[in-house]
Amino acid sequence: MAKRQMGSENTCTHRTMVKRKGSGLQLASLPTDILCKILSQLPIKEAVRTSILSAQWRYAWCCHSNLDFSFRFEQESTEGVESVLQQHSGLVDNIQFVGPFGDEQREQIERWVNFATASKAKQLILDFSPARPKKLEPCGLDLQLLDESNSLHLRAIKLCRVSLKMPLVFKGFQKLRWIYLADMDITDEGLKSLISNSTVLEFLGIAGITGLRTLQISSDTLQHLQVYDCHRLGEMELNILGLVKLEYRGPRVLLSPPGTLLTTNIRMELVDACSLECIFIDLGNNVPDLETLTVKCTEWKRPELPRNLHSFVHLKHLSMELNIAGNIWNRKTDILDFAVLLVAAPFLEKLGFHMFVGCEHQRYSTEEGNVRSPPYSEPHIHLRTVEITGFYGQKDQLGLALHILENSVVLEEMEINPSPAVLAADRPWLMGVPAYVMDGCQVALQFLRGRDHRNVVRVVTSSD
Repeated sequence: MAKRQMGSENTCTHRTMVKRKGSGLQLASLPTDILCKILSQLPIKEAVRTSILSAQWRYAWCCHSNLDFSFRFEQESTEGVESVLQQHSGLVDNIQFVGPFGDEQREQIERWVNFATASKAKQLILDFSPARPKKLEPCGLDLQLLDESNSLHLRAIKLCRVSLKMPLVFKGFQKLRWIYLADMDITDEGLKSLISNSTVLEFLGIAGITGLRTLQISSDTLQHLQVYDCHRLGEMELNILGLVKLEYRGPRVLLSPPGTLLTTNIRMELVDACSLECIFIDLGNNVPDLETLTVKCTEWKRPELPRNLHSFVHLKHLSMELNIAGNIWNRKTDILDFAVLLVAAPFLEKLGFHMFVGCEHQRYSTEEGNVRSPPYSEPHIHLRTVEITGFYGQKDQLGLALHILENSVVLEEMEINPSPAVLAADRPWLMGVPAYVMDGCQVALQFLRGRDHRNVVRVVTSSD
C-alpha cells in the first residue's frame, strides 16, 4: 500500500513539473527585437548554428548586430562570410574583418565595406595584419567608400595594413569619435586631411605609420592620443585644448605645440634617448598642467641638461621604468642624477623608480667610501609613497635611495624590492638573478633600514 501511494505521489509531482514546464516562457515566443539582442551576445558562428534548433529559429540569427569575422591563415575560405552577409537583415552595431588579407581580395573587401555602410554600422574594423611574416601587398582601400554620405553612422573605425587611396576632397569621418590607424604608409598631409573632418573626435591612435614626419593635430574635442612606432616622426605640433592623456613610443621627438598642451597624463616609451633630457627639454614648458608622467627608456649616458630646469608644479605621480645599459667598468650612467626630479617636482606625492641593471654589478660596501649625495639637497614636503624595484645594492642606487629617504619630510612608505619589475628585452636571463637580489636585500637592510628613524622603509625579501 505504501509503495502504491509513493508511486502516485511521484506521478503527481511529474505531472506538475510537466505542466509548469509547458506553461513556462519559451525563447521562440519572445518578441523579435529581444531575441535579436540575445543572439547578438553570441559569436556570429554560434548564432548561425541556432538555426538547426527548429523552423522558428532558422532565420533568427539574421538580425545579429555584432559581426566578427576573424581568420588566422590565408588558406581559410571566406565563403561563410559572403553567405552570412547575403542572408543578414537589419542594422549592425559592430562589424570587423580580421585576417591576413591582401590586395588580391580588394573587390571582396570593398563589398564588405559597402555592406557595413549600408547596414549603418557604428564600428568598422579592417585589420589585415598577417599572422605570418609572409609579405602581402597591402589591400588598397578607396576612401570614397567611406565618404560623407556613407560614413554618416560610423562612430569608430580601425584600419590596419591597408593602402588608402585618398580622394582630392574627402569629407567623410565627420561623426567619428574613435580612430585607430596602423601599419600603413600615409603622408603628413594625408593624415591631417583624414582627421580634420572629425570634429567630435575623442580618441586617435596611430602606429607604424611609415611616411609620417610631422604630426599636426588641431582639435577641441580630442581627449586621448596614442602614437606608437612611427620611427620617422620628428615633430608633433599639437593644438589640443582638452587632451587628457598622451601615449608615445618611439625615438625622441620634438613636441612643439602652437600653444601650451593642457594634458594631465603622459606616458612615453623612448628609443635611443635620454629620459631626463626628454623630460626637461622636450616636455618642459609645453605641459604646464602635467599631473601624471610615466617614462620608459634605455639609459646609455648621463644627461646634458639646461642650467635652468623647468619645474613641474602640478606633477603628483611619476613612474620611471629604466633599462640601465653598459657594464660595471664602462657604464656611463649615474642613477644619482635622477635626484633632480625631486627638485623639479616639488609637489610630487608618489614616485615609482623601476630599474633593470642589465650588466655585471658590484654591491656597495664601506670599502668604497662614503655614499655620494647630489649637489642639491632640498627638503621635499609632499612625497608620501616611494617604490623602488631592481635595487641590486650598487653605490649610486643606494645614494639615490638615501637621498629620497632623508629629504622626504612626510614620507609614509618606502618599498625597496631587489627584484626588477622592468624586463630588458636584450638580456632577459639576468632578470631576478638570485645573487643580485640577495645583494640588494643585504645592502638595503644594512644601510637603508639602519638610517630609517621613522620606520617607513620596507625591504621585500625572497620570503615575502
